[in-house]
Amino acid sequence: MDATSTSLLVDGKPVGVAIEGLQIVDQFDTGRGYLLVTDYNDPWEEQTVVTLLDAEFKQVAKKRLGRFFYVFPSRTFSVKAIDIDGESLLFHGSSPEEGRYRLAVTDVRRLLGPRVGLKASWDRG
Repeated sequence: MDATSTSLLVDGKPVGVAIEGLQIVDQFDTGRGYLLVTDYNDPWEEQTVVTLLDAEFKQVAKKRLGRFFYVFPSRTFSVKAIDIDGESLLFHGSSPEEGRYRLAVTDVRRLLGPRVGLKASWDRG
């Protein structure tokens, strides 16, 4: 584990898995895996990370929500609220400029065939 990851606990016991981010914002059982939402809790580098784990807690997919600003390698997106919209989750940013993301657990095309993954799209909300 490094300074930008968090050890995962299940029923208060470590499972030997670290996920990106410093704090867990929310978690969902999607039926296709466990979706964990984390952030860095840093006002200068606000970024939200969504990680999909399988039943054995192995990482299947990961998306970083945020846009690059100016010339600095800085992303900003801090979740204010998460709504369930059918098969998708809506991640609302903490300001109008951050907009919102629609994220779905879906089959994603890969070189060796489709597999479960994450698909995200952004709009101004």
